[in-house]
Amino acid sequence: MTTITAGADNGARSGTEIPRGEGNCSHRMRVVGHVPESRSTRDDCLKPLLAVCSLCPHSEQWRCDTYGCPLCGETKRRRLEQVIASGTAVQVGQARFGYFVTLTGPGTEVGHKRWYQGKRPRKRVVCGCESHSLSVGEWNAQESKCWNRVRTRLAEGREMQFIGALEPQKRGYLHRHLIIFTKDVLVFSEVQEAALAAGYGCVADVQALTSEQQVARYLTKYVSKGASDRANVPWRKEKLDRQTGEIVDSVSPTYRLWSSSHGWGVTMREVRAVAAAQARQRAKYLAELVDALAADQVLAGPRPAALSPP
Repeated sequence: MTTITAGADNGARSGTEIPRGEGNCSHRMRVVGHVPESRSTRDDCLKPLLAVCSLCPHSEQWRCDTYGCPLCGETKRRRLEQVIASGTAVQVGQARFGYFVTLTGPGTEVGHKRWYQGKRPRKRVVCGCESHSLSVGEWNAQESKCWNRVRTRLAEGREMQFIGALEPQKRGYLHRHLIIFTKDVLVFSEVQEAALAAGYGCVADVQALTSEQQVARYLTKYVSKGASDRANVPWRKEKLDRQTGEIVDSVSPTYRLWSSSHGWGVTMREVRAVAAAQARQRAKYLAELVDALAADQVLAGPRPAALSPP
């Protein structure tokens, strides 16, 4: 059997080992492949993974937990909406200002003018965001560093919480959609200046939140799109070949589909823990119901034979 390597989706359970305590075995388990489709295959995943224990004969079926699986993908989207909604409720309850922010990759046209939002200025200056020397793949590979610089600058002197997702543009560049909550007012010019200084393009968008539920659906849609389009995202990053010791170019995109600040609200781990507890409680209830029905049949005894008509 072939061991599955780590997959592209966030949260995929593929890998060499499953940590101790997962499932019904006290030992460490490892994923060795997909379960062959049969009548005994679990019905909440189209391509469940087979996890086996190296110290005992125990084996289990695990959901693939990827956006590529329609069933697992829908579960992941619903859970992400819970994370976004819970965090939004926490931030609103703390009387914070909420914004929907979009940051884009640098421009491609030479000498294009700085993008504006709102009233058109009488004179627009040339921003020069297209003058960088990185290719699309190189820029995508370091986009997270650009966001870290923007986040650090915007958080100077203010409390800021966020959750965001990445989406590939038609021209290949990644752009980042964010829900940001702050105690202070966030203005477009400040975000644009921080974005340009960090390596993003001049095209940005800052809108006050009006419908938290609609924005949550937007973000989950972007995450799903980012997962399906990940293989086509241009990517070029130097990587160490551990076998040869050489520096080689990696062209497999490894960006995270979404991320959030530590103080956002309920985490995905907590949402999964609640779902698992509810599933165990329901399974326990169904088992007790089956036992109760079986006991009632035993106490009632056999049914009397039907009388034949005279």
